[in-house]
Amino acid sequence: MSTVLCGMQGALVYLDDIIVFRETLKVHNDKLKYVFTRLRMHNLKLQPDKCEFLRKEVTYLGLRLTTQGLLPDSDKVIDVKEFPIPTNTHQLKGFLGLASYYRRLIPNFSKIAKPLTKLRKNTPFVWN
Repeated sequence: MSTVLCGMQGALVYLDDIIVFRETLKVHNDKLKYVFTRLRMHNLKLQPDKCEFLRKEVTYLGLRLTTQGLLPDSDKVIDVKEFPIPTNTHQLKGFLGLASYYRRLIPNFSKIAKPLTKLRKNTPFVWN
């Protein structure tokens, strides 16, 4: 699917899922026509019972696509906030992996996380 819709702006493609999002209904419909054309060119078909159209909000892969833009899924935000305090570097790496998934949504994420990423094995650290 990624090959079929390669380079398409305003769409998320993951495995066999396609999410089209645009600013206005007209632009959105034009983009849908483009997607349908590309699928037809590659002899791919959609299953109508699995299709949803004109949704105002979609939660997908830990992200929420809304009319306000791309936001983190509130359940995942709770997971990050309630992550157990790491007591070793292995647990710290787990926390950084979870938090890093949302790095594109967090301004200056690398600067915020730098003190944690610089920690090495057997380096004492204080979680606050």
